[in-house]
Amino acid sequence: MEYYRKLPHFQPLEAAYFITMRLYGSMPQHLIELLKEEQEVARNRLQTLDDTESDLYQQQKRYFARFDSFLDRPDNGPYWLSEPAIAEIMKEALHHRAGKEYDLIAFCLMSNHIHLVIHTYENTKADFFLYRMLQAFKSYTARKANDYLEREGPFWHPESYDHIVRNGDELKRIIAYTLNNPVKAGLVANWQDWPHSYVNEAYW
Repeated sequence: MEYYRKLPHFQPLEAAYFITMRLYGSMPQHLIELLKEEQEVARNRLQTLDDTESDLYQQQKRYFARFDSFLDRPDNGPYWLSEPAIAEIMKEALHHRAGKEYDLIAFCLMSNHIHLVIHTYENTKADFFLYRMLQAFKSYTARKANDYLEREGPFWHPESYDHIVRNGDELKRIIAYTLNNPVKAGLVANWQDWPHSYVNEAYW
C-alpha cells in the first residue's frame, strides 16, 4: 500500500480494494514529507529486525491511520465535497460504474476525501484496470465539480491510496472503518446518520 508512487503498482484484475482519494491541496506538503520520513524510518527499523509480512502490514496500517487522521483535521481544506451538489456528483459517478466495472461495497464522502471499498471483476483485458478506472472517475468528477464551482485547475490529488483486502475478516473491518469515519471525526454519533455513506448489505 502506498500513497506516493510514480507508476501504477501491481493490481490484480479481480480483488477487493480499499481506496482513498483526496482533494488537491488537502494536506500541506511539509506534513506529507514528515509522514514519508517516518514511514521510511519505521520500514528500515523493521528490516533490521528480520520483519515478517505481518510486521510490515501492521506498520503500514499505522502509517495510513496517521495519514487519515490528518485528513480529518478541520484545517485541511479545501472542502468541496461538503457541498451537497458536489457530493451528489460523486455518488452518482460511483453508482454508475457499479455492476459494470466493480461491485460497490461501501463508500464514505468526507469534506476533503473519499473512502471507497469495491470488488473488481476479472473479465477485463485492461492492464492496470483499477488505475485507469480511478483516473476516469477523477477526470469525470473533476470536470463536473469544477463546472459547478465555476473554477479551473486541479480538483483531485493525482495519486490515490489503494490496498488489496486480504480476506473476509479484513473486509469487514475496512467496511466498518469506512462507515465510521464521520463518527471518528466527531460529525455524527452513529454512522447511519451520515448522509454521504453507502454500504452494500450483501457484504455487511
